[in-house]
Amino acid sequence: MKGFHNYNCLAEYLNNNEEEAFQLGFYKNEEDKLELPLKRTYNNYLKEIPEQKQQLNLLAEKILSEATKKGVILDLELVKKAVKEKKESHEREIKEAVKLIKKLVYPQIELKIKENGKFTTKDLLDVLVHVALTHDFANNGSFTFKEINPERPAPSGDLMMYHFSKFDSIFELRKMFERVLDVIFNFARKNYNLLNQRKLDIAYDIHKICYYGKGISYVCGGKFEKGTSNFIQFLTCSVVVSGYRFILDVIPMSPLDNLENLLDESLARVRNKIKIDKAYLDRGFDRPSVINVLNKHRIKFIMPKIRSPTVKDAFDKSEGIQSRIFHDFQIGQGDDKVFVNLILVDDKQGIKRAFMSNFDIAPCLAYRFYEMYSRRWGIETGYRNLDHDFQARTTTRNYHIRLFYFLFSVCLFNLWVLVNICIGLAIYGRVKNKPIITAKMFAILLYKVQVEYVEPGG
Repeated sequence: MKGFHNYNCLAEYLNNNEEEAFQLGFYKNEEDKLELPLKRTYNNYLKEIPEQKQQLNLLAEKILSEATKKGVILDLELVKKAVKEKKESHEREIKEAVKLIKKLVYPQIELKIKENGKFTTKDLLDVLVHVALTHDFANNGSFTFKEINPERPAPSGDLMMYHFSKFDSIFELRKMFERVLDVIFNFARKNYNLLNQRKLDIAYDIHKICYYGKGISYVCGGKFEKGTSNFIQFLTCSVVVSGYRFILDVIPMSPLDNLENLLDESLARVRNKIKIDKAYLDRGFDRPSVINVLNKHRIKFIMPKIRSPTVKDAFDKSEGIQSRIFHDFQIGQGDDKVFVNLILVDDKQGIKRAFMSNFDIAPCLAYRFYEMYSRRWGIETGYRNLDHDFQARTTTRNYHIRLFYFLFSVCLFNLWVLVNICIGLAIYGRVKNKPIITAKMFAILLYKVQVEYVEPGG
């Protein structure tokens, strides 16, 4: 939270600020020196507690969010200082990249504001970026935006919700944001020619947002978690390549939708954007109708296999064998059946895993299925950014507003990916695997940077 990224800086700070060290539970030894863990102990601890480290990160994000709501600046000045010290010579490139992205996308979002309206679309979107950044509600987020930026025009939360609810249909909202996603992706493809040179792996996921209110038409039932069994769900498709993890497609799901039909619709769009190498899907897609759709589009896929009785028989036949492939393994019955390759392979801990695919590989190379599928886990970090850095909170039952919030968060995520591509090429001459600017820093820059553009319809 203080902005320290290595042991030496942290130790130096604590030695110079003993009161804070005492508050954290450290103490002085018999020689009256502050007793801190050795660097080796510190590094080993970080390696051994990945789950605790994740919880600590989430806790820090929550503290920062609450501080921002109350107008207490804990991290902004530190971020600015870090940018100035580490990238002072590249500050112009970063701001120009953000300015370009803002100018590129904001005009694509039409909020149907009248010509004599007090606020512009840009005003509403800037406040919404702040609300999403602080993971706040519209009313409180609008208030803290005014406190932090007293010179900026800021609509109230009620006015924002009013404009976000004015869309005539879900179809209209979807088409508008599909256009925005296409603008972002096509800009990256056209200007950098990086996504045209090779086939890309993709991952499909059903993204769930917990819903606690009274029922609305698009709420889907599911397994009980986080205090509810009701969820607003989206079928999403993402690129599984470090540095290029764009979300290519989003489809809202209702209880009446067939997953295979939505996947068919999505693949038709995604294939027009990129050349697909392999698709990674989780166990929620384990059904013959989904596999038939993938085969129809000639998409090679890898998917974990649910342990059905026939799969358990295959496990029994493979005891003591590190990897084994069962060709023409039948899934489903009757007209609904389909044949796949069942791959049983031991992971690094020696636990046997089951995957299925529609392409062949030598048994001695079957271990690569586990390695290939592990690439999909990279998008989980992206979804955490989506939920914690780019998504506003709401309790409204108006599905149009909830859909607008989620699609806008997807756009922010894709803009963040694109800005890091632009900056990486400008500064390092290549796309970095890890983001150069954090999601939080990007969101701050996005509403701080001023650009001039013509309002939609103007």
